Amino acid sequence: MLETYNAVLLNSFRNLKKNIKASPGLYALFFFMIVFTSFFLGFLTVFLLRTEVEIDINNVFLVVFFLFVIKASHDFYQYFTKSHPVTYALSTQVSHWKTVFDVFLVVFWIQLGLWVFFSSIYTASLVFAGVDLIYPLLYLKFTFGIMLSSVLGTLIALHYFSKKKYRLLPLGLLLFIVYQYPDLISILLVLLLSFLYLFLSLTYSLDSYQFVSRKMRKKEQTQLWLSNPLKAIFYKEVIMLWREKVLFSVLFSAVVMGIGTGYLARFGAADLLPESLQVLASMVNPETYAFFGIYVLTIHGAVFISLSFFLNEDTTLWLLRHVPVPMREIVYGKASALLMPFLCSIPFIAYYAAFTSTESILYLIWFLIFSYLAAIIICFPLGARYVGKKSDIMLLYSTSLMSFIVLGVAFFIDRIIYLVGFSRFFVYGLVLLVELGLIVVSMKVTAHVLSVAYPLH
Repeated sequence: MLETYNAVLLNSFRNLKKNIKASPGLYALFFFMIVFTSFFLGFLTVFLLRTEVEIDINNVFLVVFFLFVIKASHDFYQYFTKSHPVTYALSTQVSHWKTVFDVFLVVFWIQLGLWVFFSSIYTASLVFAGVDLIYPLLYLKFTFGIMLSSVLGTLIALHYFSKKKYRLLPLGLLLFIVYQYPDLISILLVLLLSFLYLFLSLTYSLDSYQFVSRKMRKKEQTQLWLSNPLKAIFYKEVIMLWREKVLFSVLFSAVVMGIGTGYLARFGAADLLPESLQVLASMVNPETYAFFGIYVLTIHGAVFISLSFFLNEDTTLWLLRHVPVPMREIVYGKASALLMPFLCSIPFIAYYAAFTSTESILYLIWFLIFSYLAAIIICFPLGARYVGKKSDIMLLYSTSLMSFIVLGVAFFIDRIIYLVGFSRFFVYGLVLLVELGLIVVSMKVTAHVLSVAYPLH
């Protein structure tokens, strides 16, 4: 009984132990940032309580709920849809229904375990700050919400990676109910309906196992012009971004972030924030909103894509190391492919400037270029170092925080230059020249890490 559950859980624990031994620094940094973030959210809650700001607990619940839905979908995809070890369990005489349900149980208990861990740290920070906590019904609501997120996340991954995507329609209705009525009774009702739909869906679970959506390849004659290795790598990475619709998502994010941050810079403090925070928000200059907008774009269009260039080479790293092409050209080809998401990010400048003024265009152009170059400098060596380590989420979180620190320092320096009245043209040009020098160093380090001479363990 629960043989697949025990096997998947044991395999996950062994992989975690192996990865910690292989990359202790990354996991230590990730654990520290998780604890720090939980404590920071706790003390932020204390600050908002003491400023008597009205907090809609339903909005907080929805944020936590949808984050755990995404996490559950990712876990089920990892443990079932693309998992090779599950092949053995599916080939035994045990019912497929039971095997897949065991995988769901792994996702379910991991979700609950993470919730207990994070909520305990968050609660400890509140107790440390002297907040009197008596909220059993509220905690139950969040706990049942995490259970519901596990079921819905599993169902999303189960039906999205199949040919019959219309089975996702009931999930849209259930998510809409949770969004409109995030109370305890509605959550319990949706949880019951979700379990019933899960039991029915497990019958069709093999539709999504190892599912691959194949596309038509172009004729070989159209690729003969790619005689230059650098052009070939550029073409290959851009085609992958186009097929996965990543470029469209970056373009959409640029437009949405440009409109959103531009609106906040112009009207947000008066229309959206409560009165207790309007005075504080009025002291924030418009460039601060631009900073957060460009930071989000950088994470989406530079950090995530840079890491994916290397993490996607997990099973083909041996081929990269043995093709008769200098590793330096492969790395430069991958870096040049980031030109496409950068071009897709440019509409942010236009939409943001439409709400504010054209005086900030120079700053926006410089900061966007600086952010992408900084992301390449940080992410390329780390992506090459941890390829095949199965730590993509941790690596993304760590590099995102490092990028935030670097961009924050650059923003702070720019504010000082603005207040002092020093020439921005000179400083901007000097900073970009320094970054170009650091990129050359970063590319050399990345090429060395990917080379055959670099130790695998």
